[in-house]
Amino acid sequence: MAFLIQRAHLLLQQGRVQDAVTTLRQHLSTYANDIDGLYLLAICYLELDNVEEAENIISNAIGMAPADDRFYYLRSRIAFNKSQYNAAITAISEAVAIDPNVAGYFGMWSQILILKRDYKEALEKAEEGLALDPENETCLNLRSTALFNLGKKEEAFSDLHIALEHNPENAYTHANLGWKLLENGDHKKALEHFREALKIDPNQQWAKSGMVQAMQARYWLFRMFLKYQFFMGRLSSGMQWGVIIGLFIITRVASTLFFPLAVLLAIVAVSTWLIGPVSNLFLRLNPYGRYALTKEQTQVSSLVGVLMAVAIIAGFSFWLTAFTPLLALAIASAVMLLPVSSLYSSGTPKGRRIFLIYTLTLSALSVAGITWTFFDNDPFNICMTVMVIGVFIYQLMANFVLTRER
Repeated sequence: MAFLIQRAHLLLQQGRVQDAVTTLRQHLSTYANDIDGLYLLAICYLELDNVEEAENIISNAIGMAPADDRFYYLRSRIAFNKSQYNAAITAISEAVAIDPNVAGYFGMWSQILILKRDYKEALEKAEEGLALDPENETCLNLRSTALFNLGKKEEAFSDLHIALEHNPENAYTHANLGWKLLENGDHKKALEHFREALKIDPNQQWAKSGMVQAMQARYWLFRMFLKYQFFMGRLSSGMQWGVIIGLFIITRVASTLFFPLAVLLAIVAVSTWLIGPVSNLFLRLNPYGRYALTKEQTQVSSLVGVLMAVAIIAGFSFWLTAFTPLLALAIASAVMLLPVSSLYSSGTPKGRRIFLIYTLTLSALSVAGITWTFFDNDPFNICMTVMVIGVFIYQLMANFVLTRER
């Protein structure tokens, strides 16, 4: 039945993952304990985003073959994708303990450490992988990322150029170089590499996201926002909270000493949430930019555009008519810009569900508050007040969720 394993390999390479699963199930109906078949089946389920089934197969396989390093590697990948970085490190260290001669395992370890902001150790693991395979593209890319974040930018760019010399058709390396150039302030060259990455792999989301950022970076305001994003991204979650709390304290102090400064700081804080969707709104006018946006980015930019228009029109109409419900509509629309702009910010399904439920709840409070205004002529009724306080709490909650994911 070895031919069924070979057929499943071929089907997987062709992208026919479900057919590969059917073939492997046929093979395992006769050879239920075949470790190679189970390994390939686990990979298929990961490709299909059926993580629960993949985890069951991996656990059973480890029970049957506890010395097979491949399953610990897969367990590490799953934990990594769930942002469970400590569990991912435990699993990949077990894989390395069994077989310390696989460069890719050290690349996986380095990648986890980079997301934990442990750049020094990430560099060490990438270099351990390169000691085994000097041309390993994953380890070269990760070594570059670690060096870049440690301030050794020349070495970082050198590594990426070496990787491209070895394989100029590597979409990941082009995208990685694009992001490094973007962070270094060269959005024009960054755009070239993002385009090259998408020529090679049109479905690579990392390159698509980079292209959107590079096109938006043509505007000075967005470039300043990107600098802030990159600065925050290099900090640990604890340091990120330190910056957020520090800005809040400074704003509070400024409100008592010099109110215009407090207003300016508040505008800066709000703009960090809104500038992305607003920039995407303008990018949709670009004949190329509109195709770089994801469906979610397009949806959010549309919602933000509608809310901004409603807030402006309702506010101007209230100024002309003094009809109080219009003021409530203007306030609700303006305040709801914040949760709507971050609707898809989370990188995990759980985080997105939390953001969606909270945003829908705030929307319901907004509608109730506007309706209430028709009866008591009070734009600051209990529903409106709870909604505004809820948005403030939402921002704290969103920051907490996002800093934990980083």
